[in-house]
Amino acid sequence: DPGHGGKDPGTSGSFSKEKNIALSISKELERIIKENLPDVEVILTRRDDSFPTLESRPKLANEKDADVFISIHANWVANPSVSGTETYVMGVQNSGRNFEVAKRENAVILLEENYETRYDGFDPNSPESYILFQLTQSSFQERSLRLASLIEGQMKNRVGRRSRGVKQSSLWVLWNSAMPSV
Repeated sequence: DPGHGGKDPGTSGSFSKEKNIALSISKELERIIKENLPDVEVILTRRDDSFPTLESRPKLANEKDADVFISIHANWVANPSVSGTETYVMGVQNSGRNFEVAKRENAVILLEENYETRYDGFDPNSPESYILFQLTQSSFQERSLRLASLIEGQMKNRVGRRSRGVKQSSLWVLWNSAMPSV
């Protein structure tokens, strides 16, 4: 799932937009998987600068009976000394920066038509809305944590990136996917 897209640029740097970086990384990951695991089918939620709704992203994975759901993002932090990778799993530890990431990523809902009805009154800016996530914690938590740890290990050891670790947050796309999700 290349995060963002279309009218949702995600975060912006001095010369790039998150939506473009996420799409580029997703296509490269697809190429690597196809090259090394030819029997694995890779399904992207978008292949261009389109705007799939937040609701449709995990729905596609569920309909295709996917084995894993990977949503790719390139977050921004105000402190230039902070760098590295983070892999998120569904969780309710929404303190500090994790809650800010959840609010920012879930705020895309506000760009969608009829979002109040589609998302049953979920307000990405309201801490009370995140209580819903707490009540419906994913049954795939353990496998999601394992997948996240493997990804962070590969990013650190194979790619040479600084690992900022596995984190938990209430992200809509992870909550609505019926498989291990990161």
